[in-house]
Amino acid sequence: MDARVSELFRARIGDERYAVWFGDAARIEVSADGLRVTIRVASGFAQDWLRKTFHAELLSTVRQVCGPAAELEWASQLNQQPGDQPERSLESASAGDSDRGISPVSSPASRSNGPRKPDRRRTSAASAQAQVVGSGSDVRPPASGLAAKALAGPRHAPRLDTFVVGPSNRMAFAAVQLAASRPGEMSPLILHGPSGVGKSHLLEGICGHFRDLHPKANAVFLSAEQFTTGFLQSLHGSGLPGFRRTCRSADLLVVDDLQFFVGKRATMMELQHTIDTLHRLGRQMVFACDRELESLTELDADLLTRLRGGMTARMLPPDEDVRRGIVEAIASRRGILVPKDVVDYVAAQMTRHTRELTGAVNRLEATSHMLGVPISMGMAEEALADLVRSSGRSLRLADIERAVCSAFGIESGSLQGTQRTKRVNHPRMLAMFLARKHTASALTEIGSYFGRRSHSTVISAQKTVVEWVASHSQIMLADATWDVEEAIRRVEEMLRAG
Repeated sequence: MDARVSELFRARIGDERYAVWFGDAARIEVSADGLRVTIRVASGFAQDWLRKTFHAELLSTVRQVCGPAAELEWASQLNQQPGDQPERSLESASAGDSDRGISPVSSPASRSNGPRKPDRRRTSAASAQAQVVGSGSDVRPPASGLAAKALAGPRHAPRLDTFVVGPSNRMAFAAVQLAASRPGEMSPLILHGPSGVGKSHLLEGICGHFRDLHPKANAVFLSAEQFTTGFLQSLHGSGLPGFRRTCRSADLLVVDDLQFFVGKRATMMELQHTIDTLHRLGRQMVFACDRELESLTELDADLLTRLRGGMTARMLPPDEDVRRGIVEAIASRRGILVPKDVVDYVAAQMTRHTRELTGAVNRLEATSHMLGVPISMGMAEEALADLVRSSGRSLRLADIERAVCSAFGIESGSLQGTQRTKRVNHPRMLAMFLARKHTASALTEIGSYFGRRSHSTVISAQKTVVEWVASHSQIMLADATWDVEEAIRRVEEMLRAG
């Protein structure tokens, strides 16, 4: 009967989740009369977490096998029986449920059939260094305990169902879902936003979701650097037909870091022809970049025309509700108990990008393990003190200049020169306005930094920008016309992202 309970429960929650959480870490025992089932777990902490997470499903399984009068109880397994395998602690399994998007270290049970062979159809040309997305592509080495985390190898790709949605990314998320479910109708899809807002998560997520919806389809995921390297290597060798076949036969082509193509004329032409081919075939393309297409003026004009023919979706730095959801999701996937006040604290303090949130949870988990204590507010404040100071760093004039130049494609150092053309004069005034808003620098210091100007020039620039905002003016920034509020928002996003 023990085996029947185990088999039915495994079928209920899935082989991988069962192998991770119950394969080695717990033992199911049924009493002689069949009316009591005991789950023996390696530690009290593990018992509490597993009971909270799986009790309802286990009880339903037990009563289905043993009858409606059967009872379920939990116990710490303090004494092992002779011949029992060493129990695995919860920490060795706390990498999270693979069906939630973070891949766990496989237990021996989950590796019993050996690694699956990759599907040739989903393997990219070597010269392209492509990641061709398919299920079951990651193979985990045998490992256990805390060492398992260090030896876990490549993680599973993030999935759409683990993406935290909020006002800052709702449009992008909806566009990705539509592109996956109705490929070709919204192609190419362009996601843009500063670093750390979740673009890569959505790109990897759409690949997995696309494979789920279209099992026989071929999805190819490349960074712009991989596309460029693969193209140039195949061009100088004899692999160009293979490279093109990899990219142009894809049902879904995903390319990250579109801005990397700036200045690479031959690669841009190759990408343009690839887009034309896939568009004719009705295939789905998704690209991501760190700024709007209007700011990528150095891309080939014909390529920009083709990119603008699809759908663009902007992603902003996560607001506090989204940050709170991200912290909760990370903790849940890893099986870490993080109190609500600690979640709120992390979300309020780590404001620049999502990678900071992951780093904070990593620090909390490591500190909790090192000290052997549960996560608490006092421990969090002490453990995260240096991260909080770094996240809340004060902005400098150089940061303002760098963000303005990067946001609008202006050559570094131009704002410190003496030119008075509109191409740099408007960005310079905007930079002075933002310097007054976000730094404690004196007027004379700001004027000196931005072209050795007087403090009265800085005051005038600030008043001018305020008037622009009040009248919703269009201003010239480098070679493009921008709505002033949109321009300010863009620079401030880049400042927050660091």
